[in-house]
Amino acid sequence: MNRAVALLAGLSPADVVRALQAEQRLSERQARRYVNAAIERPGGLAVPERTVVFTVRLAPSLIGRLRAVARSRGVSLSATVAEAVERYLGHVERHGGSAG
Repeated sequence: MNRAVALLAGLSPADVVRALQAEQRLSERQARRYVNAAIERPGGLAVPERTVVFTVRLAPSLIGRLRAVARSRGVSLSATVAEAVERYLGHVERHGGSAG
């Protein structure tokens, strides 16, 4: 869809459909869907940053609490930890490096 957004900056919707068909080997129907979605969301979709494995050692009780939160929210343990770290870093950055 982001490619359709970019193409719409300089081409008509019909031309974007044809360009997507050629570039991405899409059917006309699928290309139209992408163009329609791009028209509805001219800002495109955010592409998540690539993730890597990062091993840390935590107390079993903390791991248990993190797993319980992840399960109750229906998200992965990685997503739960990432959110917690993001919040912590935001707090530290807002308070001039003070974690407490």
